[in-house]
Amino acid sequence: MRNENETKKRIRESALKLFEEKSFEDVTIVDICKASGITKHTFYYYFKSKDELLEKFYKIPCRLSMEEVGNIMSTDLYVEQLWIINKKFLDFVKEQGVEILKQIMIKNLGNDKGTFSPDEDDDIMEILRLQKNIIEKGQACGQFESKINSRDLTKLFHQLLHSTLFTWIMKNGEFDIEEFIRYEYEVLFQVESKYRKVNESPVKDKW
Repeated sequence: MRNENETKKRIRESALKLFEEKSFEDVTIVDICKASGITKHTFYYYFKSKDELLEKFYKIPCRLSMEEVGNIMSTDLYVEQLWIINKKFLDFVKEQGVEILKQIMIKNLGNDKGTFSPDEDDDIMEILRLQKNIIEKGQACGQFESKINSRDLTKLFHQLLHSTLFTWIMKNGEFDIEEFIRYEYEVLFQVESKYRKVNESPVKDKW
């Protein structure tokens, strides 16, 4: 996270690793303190509760590394520029696993934690603006054949991404979420045929 100091960052990273190894409910504040080398007093200085560690979960993979920026700038395929950004999020999601994502859904259903609501001047907003800009360039050169305006297309894709993520969680990760999202991405954006990589849905419908 951009404005987190090293201690707060270490607490968050240690906690996420523990959640991945065990389950959210089985990890205690004491466990997190031991893993991050701090006291309970220090933990509560930075976080009110264990739940608060999950509130900004989706914001963690929103900053691009110099290597990722270089990869984006090195291709004139806007289809792939946009995919690099979204693949970073998907890689992060798959690394964390189904169980922690279930907990995030549960926490937000019980009380909106703002996980799915980007704030102004936030890292997520910067990523959304970048995506919108890439979409406009892709539409201008015909790589994206969809006529939906770039702002609405950005919003629709993120809604689609989250709904698919919810299905993946409910199915306990039984299908390849990256391949499925790539398929949905190409369909929604009406990606020019020569740039498509997934021509059939990897999840077969019964109708």
